[in-house]
Amino acid sequence: MNKKTLAAAAVAGLAAFWPSAANAPAVGARRTLDEMAHAAAAVRDYTMTLITQEWDHGTLGPPQTLATKWARPFQVYYKRLCEPHKGREVLFSPDWNEGRLKVSLHTWPVNVSVNIDPHGTLAMEGTHHPVDETSMVYLVDAVLGNFAKADQNGDATVEDLGPETILGRPCDRIRLQARWSTTTRVLGPKETLWDVSRTADIPMAPLLHANAAMGWETPSDAKPGQKVTIPRYYGARVDLWIDQEMRLPLRAEIYDGNDAMFERFEHRDLKVNVGLRPIDFSPTNPQYKF
Repeated sequence: MNKKTLAAAAVAGLAAFWPSAANAPAVGARRTLDEMAHAAAAVRDYTMTLITQEWDHGTLGPPQTLATKWARPFQVYYKRLCEPHKGREVLFSPDWNEGRLKVSLHTWPVNVSVNIDPHGTLAMEGTHHPVDETSMVYLVDAVLGNFAKADQNGDATVEDLGPETILGRPCDRIRLQARWSTTTRVLGPKETLWDVSRTADIPMAPLLHANAAMGWETPSDAKPGQKVTIPRYYGARVDLWIDQEMRLPLRAEIYDGNDAMFERFEHRDLKVNVGLRPIDFSPTNPQYKF
């Protein structure tokens, strides 16, 4: 299921995601997810402080904190607020800068800006998410698309865990589960992990996590002739805390088939449709240091 199909299905409502009466989720949970899909589709832009944690050498890594701006059509600005590389800034839009990622390295005594391949080794160092597979909206689409596919295979369950207050805001906690399974294949000549991601319709982050035992730090580390484990779904379990007013996720925890959390996202101080302008995604912005 591609990104355009995901977005269309989200707008159409969750009836498109769970057509099987035998696996229909609780009415309340279904309504909450439907509202989240519609709220995400209505987001034109947002600002927030993003907290992320990813799997790192056998355990969940330390939290990373980033100031974030995002707008449609896809434009994103990140600034690291923590070590390592505190102060590093990133700008990206596939329709700008020849599709390259602009990075301000903040090296002493001067700032150095570089333009790099968003899917290359440098851009993927320290993260399992290429920049074009980031954003709160992408997360919503990926989560709903994952469980749409699971339900079509008779593998999905959805549970309403009730209200819970996080980050000072009342939320509805929803749990989505998929029966876990994987397949394997050998990388062919000139084939890359990006090719596997596209043909298997699985994002890079769960693909890299499923192959953690191979020691691949970035997609470029996988070589022809090596065996690749391909998860059927993004995650075996996803817990969402959906803001009761905005109907958008303030927290997401994603677990693998061994019930190990391999990703965690938190959206702090989320402000939606604030009217971001082109200057917010320009290296000429006087508040930036590109």
